[in-house]
Amino acid sequence: YAATVNRSSGDGSNGGGCCVSVDPKLVGYTPSQIIQAGNDSNLGLGCGNPMSFANIVEGETVLDLGSGAGVDCFLAAEVVGPTGKVIGVDMTPDMIYRARMNAAKRVGNSGDTDAASASTAATNVEFRLGEIEHLPVADGTVDCVVSNCVINLSPDKAQVFREIHRILRVGGRVAISDVVVR
Repeated sequence: YAATVNRSSGDGSNGGGCCVSVDPKLVGYTPSQIIQAGNDSNLGLGCGNPMSFANIVEGETVLDLGSGAGVDCFLAAEVVGPTGKVIGVDMTPDMIYRARMNAAKRVGNSGDTDAASASTAATNVEFRLGEIEHLPVADGTVDCVVSNCVINLSPDKAQVFREIHRILRVGGRVAISDVVVR
């Protein structure tokens, strides 16, 4: 997984490796969402679009489990606006580095004609190194947790859900796009 970020071309393909790269349109992202988030943030590793049913609103705090290069974080950042916050958590230093570089490129340079919106896409997003079984997030501080094909990779899924419960505010919600096998 960590090597995937170093092979990625930034066009949604990862050059092969441990994970299958998927055209983002096939898993529910619109072309405008990919343009908005930036091709550099989409490594094509997801299996759905949790943003399509997360019902995120302005001012909320959103946590993305296994944030990768940041695609769902950047989409959420536009919705929560300057009064909201998005936290991406990933377990690999290379991916955190890539996501932070993607965020830095967006400050005042997202291609958006609205300068305030352009800088919001990066200034209200932060990326933290951590494991989804032990989230580097305070108790009861998150309104919505999103995950795109990451929980299935955890060896201790019950612990992941305990962590989600711990960090969610009362009334918080979860939007998971994942692989389920019986």
